[in-house]
Amino acid sequence: MRVLPIVLAAVVSTMSLSGMVYADPKAADPLAVEFDGQRFTLNFEDQAALPDGSMGNALAEFTLKGETVENWSKLFAFYAYPQMGTDPTAAVEAVGKVVKETNPDANYAIDVSNEKEAIIDFLTWAEGSEVMEFNVFRYTPADDGPGLIAMQYAQHINIDDMDVEAMRALRERAVREMAAMDMDAAQDYFAAKREQMSAKAEDGDTPSFAERDQQ
Repeated sequence: MRVLPIVLAAVVSTMSLSGMVYADPKAADPLAVEFDGQRFTLNFEDQAALPDGSMGNALAEFTLKGETVENWSKLFAFYAYPQMGTDPTAAVEAVGKVVKETNPDANYAIDVSNEKEAIIDFLTWAEGSEVMEFNVFRYTPADDGPGLIAMQYAQHINIDDMDVEAMRALRERAVREMAAMDMDAAQDYFAAKREQMSAKAEDGDTPSFAERDQQ
């Protein structure tokens, strides 16, 4: 069974995604991102199509070498939310609300450096689990389309593997790294997907990305 980030699963539970594609990690030049000194390679991507053929909610998930989206210790992801509005502060506040609703004992912190982007980080866990999940999300308006673009870093942590000081250091480092990330990577990725779907819509043909890759 695929292991999804605990809170992320709740946040995006309304996403209707139909073009699921597992990326080939052995591709000649796989898409990759660098975060906290580690390389994450594209492992999974999915996009929904709106009734007019344009791109709906979409994601791209990146994993460390030897890991998958079903079994990971650390995960990086891009998200597109074309119907979520353009207010990144409202987005992180909504995520924070879900965090508390999912786990009342969890806490989160929000950093709004300017009106064009916002960051939220939190540590949560499932009842009875010995594994906690640390997350950092960064939201910003899409450059060439409606809605928001987001980046996420997630890390699974065994309860006995990290003390309070180590957890504080991880949080500070991850938030700092996320704030420094170039959002153009996610912007460009979804701009290309949006262009592909628009072209298909103009041709009157809107197969899913999975169907397209099988043609």
